[in-house]
Amino acid sequence: MQLGPNPIETIRKTIEEKKRPRTQKIHDLLQQIDKLRSEIEAEKSELKSELIETFEILEKAIASLPKDQRTEAQKILDEYKLKSLELLGILAETTEAAIITALEKAQNVEETVFEITKDLAHQTIDINVDTRHIQDVSQTILQVAANLSEASINYADEILRGTILGVKKGIRLSIKKFYQTIQYTPDEARTLIIENYASIIENLPHMDEIYMQTIHKVANQSEPGIKEKIEIIAKNSETLIEKIKNEAEIAANLLKSRFEDLTHIPSVKLDVQEAKKLGLRAFSKAKETIENAIKGAKDALGK
Repeated sequence: MQLGPNPIETIRKTIEEKKRPRTQKIHDLLQQIDKLRSEIEAEKSELKSELIETFEILEKAIASLPKDQRTEAQKILDEYKLKSLELLGILAETTEAAIITALEKAQNVEETVFEITKDLAHQTIDINVDTRHIQDVSQTILQVAANLSEASINYADEILRGTILGVKKGIRLSIKKFYQTIQYTPDEARTLIIENYASIIENLPHMDEIYMQTIHKVANQSEPGIKEKIEIIAKNSETLIEKIKNEAEIAANLLKSRFEDLTHIPSVKLDVQEAKKLGLRAFSKAKETIENAIKGAKDALGK
């Protein structure tokens, strides 16, 4: 290549000409990304609106059912609502309502909070074991517990211990559901796996550490007294409940064997009353579990 009589200008022009088409292409792609993001957010907003409207229609339809059918139908609808908490943007409100109800009852607080947070974490995470998703759900629930502990200091230990252990159990149940789903691989699971394969494989075995990081993040955002309680409970909790790693390793190994070919591939605001209703539903489910456990223990002692 000859640089000619003005080599500096030639060098500059050559580089700029080489950059120009690619730079323009990158610029166009970035604009497409921004457009897609806007479209995705718009679709999410529409989905929220449609879900809320659908829930309301179904709620009215259920009200007209015979009593024997109404209870079961409402239970099913509430289950679907609980699974949609994060999408609807009311996970925090529902968690708060459920724990407050447990505090008002003031019976078996820790056990009830454990069941509430376990179910909420499990239902919201579902089979989406992407690390960011698990962290977001965990942090939301833990933050609510930390806030309520500050306001209800007499029950702080029970709230925090129940929540830390409950969310951990919920994560384990979600991972278990995920690896059970792998065997059948419905469309939603296949899409999730293909989009997040590398991340899931890399992070699943370290989920205990990732969860602890989330706990410490919430602790650092709490006032000193609550922070100390969270850190002590978190440290002790490692021996109180089975590690997430046990389920995570099964999931990772199944995923590798089932999708080995992938290793080669580089708000609409819902009414506050609705959140309270879902909180009561979460509380009721937890209360039912506790009562069944107590009944089982009494029956066993009576034999």
